[in-house]
Amino acid sequence: MTSSIECKNFLRSLQLLNLLIKIGVQNLILCPGSRSAPLAIAAGELNKLGLVNIFNSIDERSAGFHSLGISAASGNLSLVITTSGTAVSNLLPAAVEADRSCKGLILITADRPSRLKDCGANQTVNQEEFLSSVCRRVLSTNLNGLHETEDNEILNLVRIVEEQISTFPGPVHLNIPIDKPLDIPFLDKKNVLEIFKRIYLKKQYFFQKNAIKAHKNKFLEISKSLNLDQSGIILVGPYQGSINDLSSFNKSLEKIQEITGWPVFADPVSGVDSSLRGLVVNWELVLRKNKNLLNCHQLLRLGPISTSIDLEKFITIFEGMQILIKEKNYRNLDPIKKSFEYEFGLTNFVNQFLPELSINQISKKSLTSLALDLIEEGEKIKAILKEKINDNSQITEYKLANLVPKIWPAEDPIMLSASSPIRDWLTFSENGTLTRNCFSFRGASGIDGTLSLALGISRIKNPLLLVTGDLAFVHDINGWLIENSTDLNLTILLINNNGGNIFNRIYKNNLKEDELKKLFLMPKDINWAKLADGYKVKFKTITNFKKLREAFEWSISIRKSVIIKVDIDSDNEINEKNILLKKIIGS
Repeated sequence: MTSSIECKNFLRSLQLLNLLIKIGVQNLILCPGSRSAPLAIAAGELNKLGLVNIFNSIDERSAGFHSLGISAASGNLSLVITTSGTAVSNLLPAAVEADRSCKGLILITADRPSRLKDCGANQTVNQEEFLSSVCRRVLSTNLNGLHETEDNEILNLVRIVEEQISTFPGPVHLNIPIDKPLDIPFLDKKNVLEIFKRIYLKKQYFFQKNAIKAHKNKFLEISKSLNLDQSGIILVGPYQGSINDLSSFNKSLEKIQEITGWPVFADPVSGVDSSLRGLVVNWELVLRKNKNLLNCHQLLRLGPISTSIDLEKFITIFEGMQILIKEKNYRNLDPIKKSFEYEFGLTNFVNQFLPELSINQISKKSLTSLALDLIEEGEKIKAILKEKINDNSQITEYKLANLVPKIWPAEDPIMLSASSPIRDWLTFSENGTLTRNCFSFRGASGIDGTLSLALGISRIKNPLLLVTGDLAFVHDINGWLIENSTDLNLTILLINNNGGNIFNRIYKNNLKEDELKKLFLMPKDINWAKLADGYKVKFKTITNFKKLREAFEWSISIRKSVIIKVDIDSDNEINEKNILLKKIIGS
């Protein structure tokens, strides 16, 4: 009987998931639970039909980050399904990062029907509010239960999701009340499947593709402020657009650089093509050393600001015009509050800007004198780094940032965890990340979900190298509990610096050693070899760069997850870095 509650629950679940697949969902992470059973069973049937990939995770927090990694690496929507109660609250960290990094993520949570809300029913909480502060939309089917939801309500809900994701990407929460019975007898399931395949599976649906319409007046205001006859600098921060739009972003950036001749400062995770003319190598060190050299009239900023104290200081005191172009991000992205912000993307801006120019203005210009000076300064610093950093020296974090991009295959992606790795790579990697896809979740800039994110990325792009500190790694160790995660082609470069080394750099001079450890570093005495063995992951400890090169070759050949650990002497790290910086910058 297809009219029963269990049959309707199953049919509506099939319809909902099928429509989400039609708007781009290709991968689904399923978490355990009973209230979500109709959704889980429906997902299983769609998987059998080859319509969606399913991976399971017993930890909802890890599932959220894993799905986010898949979304970032593929450019497609990904989906998480959980049961009700505290399971929903575990999705908040991933939703926060998806919100701030503008990545499409759909979170479906099963709930009790309205008659069981606010009356003490087991596992019934106000979960519809848990994610509302960070999600683009919080939507629901019929509050009395999924079985009372009509066809058109399901379709309209998915249309809202598609419109939201296409205009302002981010997390969307679908809270689905489901009434019992949750299971469905085999024969009833077979009958419902036949109805679904006959009526809904191949049915054509129309989803409105909402082209972003840039506000003409806002464009004119900003474009008139951009003076091509005066000097400027292009600052490219972390890329927040879809990876599917990265090629057009780079073509637009190349065109802007050609008609200005301006120098370019590119963040390690900017997505900028390494062949771009005008790139300044080691620009942060150039900026630190040559504060008086950067005399220009305007700054063209693309995306959020890089994690550089020196750059932030420069932007703060800069007196000229600042234009900030964002990729489908409608929130304010300028903590300095000195820029004109344009949210419709670089490609949109360039497509409107070029027709406004004369033939002479649109022609390719030589690099400005400022660009030539900055590039020359960058090359001088690069020569010093080459002299001081070599394969035979003791491993330190800043040397890893300089050498790893040179020994990890240029065609293979890298993910940098938050905290010290991203900062070291910004300063010392010599644009080495620009030869490949480089990922780092700089939206909320937390260490949450590091391993799960990397595993999600490696499902799409591999072999992947994850560069992470010890605390960031162990904080998300449950990532290994995601289905077949250890079989993914992920090399983990584990920087064991005995705790949060970034705090060592900041607070070491004003705290006693025991205070520093207890309050900030929080070192953990972990037997890393046994931890790896517990998850059946291959493990090696490396003591020099020659062995690291060999270990990378070994890990790639295995085509499974491996951990390569390097131990860092924090005191030696700080002393060596200070000596190097003194040689580059002076006293």
